[in-house]
Amino acid sequence: MPLNSLTFSDLYLGKERSWLSGVPLTSDPIPAPEDCNDELKELRAICMDMAAKTSREEFSVKHGEIPYRASLLKSLYEEVYVLRRLPESVPNIDELGINPRYLDKIMMPRLTGLVMVAGAYGQGKTTTASAIVAARVARFGGVSVCIEDPPEMPLEGQRGEGVIYQRWVDQGGFAQECRQAARWAPSIIFLGEVRDSETATEALRASINGRLVVCTIHSDSVRTAVDRLFALANVSATSSDDVASLMAIGLTAIIHQRLEGVPKRPKIEFLWLDGEDTIGAQNTIRQRKFSQLESEITLQRNKMLMQGRMAGG
Repeated sequence: MPLNSLTFSDLYLGKERSWLSGVPLTSDPIPAPEDCNDELKELRAICMDMAAKTSREEFSVKHGEIPYRASLLKSLYEEVYVLRRLPESVPNIDELGINPRYLDKIMMPRLTGLVMVAGAYGQGKTTTASAIVAARVARFGGVSVCIEDPPEMPLEGQRGEGVIYQRWVDQGGFAQECRQAARWAPSIIFLGEVRDSETATEALRASINGRLVVCTIHSDSVRTAVDRLFALANVSATSSDDVASLMAIGLTAIIHQRLEGVPKRPKIEFLWLDGEDTIGAQNTIRQRKFSQLESEITLQRNKMLMQGRMAGG
């Protein structure tokens, strides 16, 4: 059976043995089928070649029309390439299973500020963030610069009246690249992941200068995403109050997701921070009362549900 006909989320590609995880109705991991051995050897050779050419331990590869994000795991006895299977194309944002009322806000014209897509590893953050960028460029035009390590989704090229450029930048260079990207006057900057102080600070600065910044961040809730952004940006700041004020001004939306069900769909926790009716939530962030955001999320969700019922009937 060809590898591309199998359903799995991750492949642990060893020299002698390989394992699949994320296979429906099985316990992780399961041995890769023996009739895939020739393909697995080809894929391992591609990974070894890419690692040698780039001198990186994390990179993107493609085999049999399937794109993967590869990461090198050096165990005691061998080198294993851990491959996360990626979508073969950027999905349409309407296909992700996100509440249409959330999408209406994310797809508002002339949206600016910082949109964070948060979640744990492997929960589809990059897929959702990429779909947002692609959908907005296709609908509203403009230029998007995507800064990633490594690029994961096939975003580059013309989309509608707009265009997207992807850049492969070492994680430590995200902040400098974000500053450089701002000089190219894009309408959207996409940062693959915010995980250091400089990148957090530059993302916030870019978000208050009339453009949209979309990023991913590791967290287990909306509140902890805000906590993490504040903690990172605060490292190099002269004042915690300044960081909190910058977040209150710059943050537009936080989307926390985790994948559930078969097929997997994102379960969304959503916080909107744009407009006069969100001044309370903005002040909560400005005052660093992040624990109170959970009640604001519930309030917004109930309001949207009520509006949905009224619209339906």
